[in-house]
Amino acid sequence: MLATGTHFRVLGRVEWTIDGRLRPIGRRRERLLLGLLLLEMGRPLPMDRLIDLLSDEDERPRSRADLYVDVCRLRASLRQGGCDGSVRLVRSGSTYALTGDPQLVDLHRFTQLVDRAQRGTEPQEVSRLASSALAEWRGAVLEDVASERIRRGVGSAFDELLISAQLLRVAAEFKLRNYWSLAAELARLTADHPEHEILLAFRVATLYECGRRADALRVLSSARARMTTRLGLDLSRELQDLREAILRGNPVDRRIFRCGALGAA
Repeated sequence: MLATGTHFRVLGRVEWTIDGRLRPIGRRRERLLLGLLLLEMGRPLPMDRLIDLLSDEDERPRSRADLYVDVCRLRASLRQGGCDGSVRLVRSGSTYALTGDPQLVDLHRFTQLVDRAQRGTEPQEVSRLASSALAEWRGAVLEDVASERIRRGVGSAFDELLISAQLLRVAAEFKLRNYWSLAAELARLTADHPEHEILLAFRVATLYECGRRADALRVLSSARARMTTRLGLDLSRELQDLREAILRGNPVDRRIFRCGALGAA
């Protein structure tokens, strides 16, 4: 649970709370501006960069005068909403920045937790950190205020970090041999990322470890058919080795997962 005080969310809807209560931010443009500044908490953003990001394809080109209006409105929203001074919108030359503790923002808590999980060595700790990171993720960056162009420009790296967090948790839980609880989670993840081969390998191996040999082979067969139809490709060498091990009833060579130290047995 978050401590009392000011907190912001940019994963999913852009939101601002004080002591757990939602505060008004203003129009979509002010919320987008706030979200963009929160992504770079403490780091200045050039005005021209902000103008570009605030300009949707179907609008007239924005100007510095428009940006000044957006900044004034956002400042008014923060002031009227009761911002306690822990966050300030400041200008320095031709840049704007939000100053404050990055830990007030869900995205920065997420990235820090993933970084700690990536540096972890004990599976219990890695699973705990990755799970805490994933609990912060409620949706794509600036999901309710940004156009597809903006989301691609500022959010793609965080989407990749989400997959990294999911893989870290899966690898840790697999090493802990929590196969039965992991099977359902991997079914959801491979549905979301049908062409991600490491997640597929984990799912197949998990089913096999659960004693569901036929299900494991069926998942591999479906994946092979999909890859052949859509991409004209066969299974990777690692997945073919996994299939061969299952057919022979041999132990799974966990080195195939290529997911850091936690991916190996």
